[in-house]
Amino acid sequence: MNITAPLISAWNQQWRLVRHRPEPLWARLTIVTGLGLAIGLGLALLSGVVNDSFTTARWWQISLPANLLLSLSVAFTFALFYRALELGLPAHWVVAMASWRDWRAAIFYSALSMVSATAGFGLGLRLVDHLWQLDILRHVMNSRSSWLQFFGISLFLSLIQWLWWRMRSRQQALQLKATEAQLKLLQAQIEPHFLFNTLANVQSLIDYDTPRAKQMLESFTDYLRASLQNLRRDDCTLEQELETVGSYLTLLQTRMDERLRFSIEASPEARMATLPPLLLQPLVENANHHGLEPKIAGGTVRITASVVQGRLLIAVADDGMGLDAPPRPGRRGSGLALNNVRERLKTRYDGLASLRLVPGQPGTEALLELPYQLKT
Repeated sequence: MNITAPLISAWNQQWRLVRHRPEPLWARLTIVTGLGLAIGLGLALLSGVVNDSFTTARWWQISLPANLLLSLSVAFTFALFYRALELGLPAHWVVAMASWRDWRAAIFYSALSMVSATAGFGLGLRLVDHLWQLDILRHVMNSRSSWLQFFGISLFLSLIQWLWWRMRSRQQALQLKATEAQLKLLQAQIEPHFLFNTLANVQSLIDYDTPRAKQMLESFTDYLRASLQNLRRDDCTLEQELETVGSYLTLLQTRMDERLRFSIEASPEARMATLPPLLLQPLVENANHHGLEPKIAGGTVRITASVVQGRLLIAVADDGMGLDAPPRPGRRGSGLALNNVRERLKTRYDGLASLRLVPGQPGTEALLELPYQLKT
């Protein structure tokens, strides 16, 4: 059993709002427990250094375990409050809050940390009093210095969390820009090849099938217009993306004639969603190149999109050769396009989006899942 991957996923998901968490419960509990014990041990060591009490029996018997218990109480209270918000708030609120990268995030996470820390600290003091027959809770409630010390530590930890989160967000933003630049470079390399092939097809049709050549040229013009507009955007709506893909499929249909059929079905809510441009075309190209072109009878590409519990679900399915089909002689497929899509999803959505290929009946289905976001 591989335990590393679930723990890494749980750590990466620890600091964001996610309603449907992919990692198992044991991994989340392990991360919360580890954080609580680490902070508790640090506070106990700090107390031992300040009071020079490492050699005393009281530090080992009460101070150390009490600090560990208090920190665990705060950590699990924070995790409980966090999960309650994820499940209790409307799904579109959770998605919107997870995307915050400004002062709203600072206020929200700081407030949540302070509220959960106060509740967890109070619960932890009750447990300490019960286990060691002490009366620390009443002493803390009546001591201004104890409250000042508690809030000082809480603010310090909140500041560390905020600074770490900001540094991570900036790193992801730089990585996203690099990935998008790589995409545009790749697209600039692919487009001339596609352009020359299409114009060659138009030229060969002019002499013996002028209406079809005209139709192909019109479809190609529509495709170029939509594609170039999307290349200039950092974001587009699914409606705009489907327009580009529709023009591309119409162009392929003109070239392949009756060997290619396609359908596009997307709910009005899904069509308004915001996503990175040129995200679907590689999936459609993959379906046609590996699924339908090698099949003598051709087939159908079906694109569907819907919104389910704050998630945008897009499927690109074909009834072609399938995932187990042998590679075509003389045709290379490095998987670069799909890897590029996955890398864009990773850097753009920080692990909150995914792309999966699953066997169809027959053919192959590419399943794209990402947070549902609207243009602001």
